[in-house]
Amino acid sequence: MKSEAIVLPYYGIGDFLTHLPFILALLKKNKKSKFIVLTKSRTFAKKLLLPEKRIEVIYIQNNYNLFSSIKEFFKLINFFKKKKTSRIWIFHRSPRFAIIAFFSSIEERLGYGIGSQKIWLNCKSFLKKKFYKSFPIEKSFEFLKINNIYLNSVEPKLDALKSINTKIKKEFLKYPKPWVVIGFGSTDIHRTWKTLNFINLIKLLDKLKKSTFFLIGSPKERKGADKIISKCLKIKSKVINACFSMEKTISLISLSDFYVGNDTGSSNLSLALGVKTFIIHGGTPPYTKTVYRKFYPNRYNSKFLFPIEPKGGVLRDPHLKGNDSIPRNIGMDLIKPEDVAKLILKKI
Repeated sequence: MKSEAIVLPYYGIGDFLTHLPFILALLKKNKKSKFIVLTKSRTFAKKLLLPEKRIEVIYIQNNYNLFSSIKEFFKLINFFKKKKTSRIWIFHRSPRFAIIAFFSSIEERLGYGIGSQKIWLNCKSFLKKKFYKSFPIEKSFEFLKINNIYLNSVEPKLDALKSINTKIKKEFLKYPKPWVVIGFGSTDIHRTWKTLNFINLIKLLDKLKKSTFFLIGSPKERKGADKIISKCLKIKSKVINACFSMEKTISLISLSDFYVGNDTGSSNLSLALGVKTFIIHGGTPPYTKTVYRKFYPNRYNSKFLFPIEPKGGVLRDPHLKGNDSIPRNIGMDLIKPEDVAKLILKKI
């Protein structure tokens, strides 16, 4: 079976999941190929793509210096030759991987063709200039389109491993439904709802129905989950520290009734798993106003997405970098637990 490479040098879970439809489209188009996905470790792609048996994930450097750049250059050339890679799809404008592909003697080298990258490619179709400054997902959509691969939907769809689902069901069988997943963490403080808000939201939902609340996050966020639990000891519902491994988190979300929390990797997982997802957007705009704005509602019309925005607040310009988020006092702080609970009750 021949080998094809897909280059997605993006940083986070959300970035990777927005590109998942393009990976799956290539798998569907080229059913006789095995695929190598090259991406960053922070995407957790190895865990996200576990159900896909035709895909091998290789993590590339997160940051480069001269030495690491040269080292990876020769490492990847040897890797591609060993795998007998015949085609490469570069979902990025950088010439780096086009050069590596050239010296790896990869027969078909496809990429955006922006700037000097075009020199090292041998495809005939390139992105039009009007897409040079578009969001990555728009570039990717057009990239496949000019290569005669058309997507009817750009909604990511993720599968959980059945074996882990079985273990989750067995482990938490005794806990009452509904199961509510709380995404309390975030890497950006300005798009993080305050801990007290999550505590009050849990108490409000508890008064309405006995439930099980799973506080999800990375293992490094366990102390934050414990803090929330310590303030919820007198409620009738069960609150669980669920800062698990990625594959266990994926299964837990897939088995839950709904997600509520910050705009972060876990919210992207919830949407991709087809779970009702209430995202608290105080520092960032909803996806339909950013990455999916040109595809909504025709190619992205998720029935699972319920964005919660601040009344009278300010949403970050989607063209700004993440560190230019809207301060909490004019964003996240304007969203109250009562308003979030009211929307949840209306939609579930």
